[in-house]
Amino acid sequence: MSGPTVAVIGAGFSGLLTTLNLLRMSPDVSVQLIERRGVFGLGPAYATGNPKHLLNVRLSNMSAFPDRPRHLADWMAEQPAWFARDDFITRGDYGRYLAHLLDQALRPDRDGERLTLIRGEVSAIRPQGHGWKIMLDGRSSTFADAVVLAQGNLSPDAPAGLDPGLIGSGRYLSNPWSALDALPADAHDILLIGAGLTMVDVAIALRRSGRRFTAVSRHGLLPRSHGSTTMPPRKRTYVGGPAEVFRQARGAATEEDWRAVVDDVRQSARDLWSSWSLPQRSRFLRHLRALWDNHRHRLAPGVAREVTAMLASEELEVTAARIIGLALRSDRVATTLTARGDPQLLTRRFDVAINCSGPTGDVAQSTEPLLCDLLKQGLAAPAALGLGLSVDLAGRLIDGRMLTHAHLFAIGPLTRSLFWEATAVPDLREQAVSIARNVLSALQLEDSFMAPIVAKQSINAGALT
Repeated sequence: MSGPTVAVIGAGFSGLLTTLNLLRMSPDVSVQLIERRGVFGLGPAYATGNPKHLLNVRLSNMSAFPDRPRHLADWMAEQPAWFARDDFITRGDYGRYLAHLLDQALRPDRDGERLTLIRGEVSAIRPQGHGWKIMLDGRSSTFADAVVLAQGNLSPDAPAGLDPGLIGSGRYLSNPWSALDALPADAHDILLIGAGLTMVDVAIALRRSGRRFTAVSRHGLLPRSHGSTTMPPRKRTYVGGPAEVFRQARGAATEEDWRAVVDDVRQSARDLWSSWSLPQRSRFLRHLRALWDNHRHRLAPGVAREVTAMLASEELEVTAARIIGLALRSDRVATTLTARGDPQLLTRRFDVAINCSGPTGDVAQSTEPLLCDLLKQGLAAPAALGLGLSVDLAGRLIDGRMLTHAHLFAIGPLTRSLFWEATAVPDLREQAVSIARNVLSALQLEDSFMAPIVAKQSINAGALT
């Protein structure tokens, strides 16, 4: 191919959709889709095979393409076997949908030079001419005219007071998605650090007779549930700072279902966020973020019913507290904490602790090799308030000198400082379209939405030079 090449680093939902939109919009661009895990199109959330793990958004709003809202539903209707409860399909079924999209892009009956799949860890990128040299696993490299960082959510922060002696003991699991395979056989009393959606996934996956879970978070708020039916919002206008918007939303919730109000505010979330000053954003994060997340990121009704049953049977306890320390004592996890509103130190012991606190946004604390290198080299800069990387309105990275890279972009959670709502499929699919357009514009390629999606597979990173 004689046209420009775009490297998309990360092959989860954001990376896959950016890739598909690039190929769909221009017949001239080629794409290298790079993934360190070797699993393309599936982030950790959609790689689960647990039938109890349902999506948190109804099927009708989970199409990969905003201009084709029935794309997922039509695909599901053709499948011989799939499962849904209350209009929510399993994450595994959604993962198969994403795999189908990639398979379609890789069909051999189309131009085989447009898409290359590369399995490997990107350790660094460096400017080279008008593009970028991309180092893979310290053994090989490739070149691209433009790069899109689509690395998804970063690993959660370690809890406060984590004793190094606990790490590696098997009694502390930093990766909640590995808990099913890594849980000690004698684990019956389990500490879950965090009380959000990740905690719910882990508790449901590990639920067994005789096991008891204690979820600890600062606010002790469990995710709310979706309603049994969809209630359309009234499309109200929300203006002002965080406190003013909160008052307006609370007033609206006296007249209609709170879920519709939250969905309504969400439609204006990006505009509101962009209109707020840095101090206003900081106040939102300190005082209202937990409340927003609690109402915004909701459980499928079937999952909520199981959580309610676990609470009623005392299999699950949710505690509002701050963890002060975690240490290994006699093959158990001694946990020191203070309950919310009570400064007195308490100590409890558990068989194992699992970090379900959710992803961090503070890239300055990240151990990701590529992010560490970008910051070290001054090619990127942390965003204010610990919200990913500094980016401009087009999604282009801003470096340590406050200069914008013409051909280096980011998508997804790394751009939360600009967009705030940049984690759920309805938001990411819109952003993928926008980023693809901006990349092609930077490369001076015209859009062609009817261009076929074509591809080639190459998974040996070591073959690249």
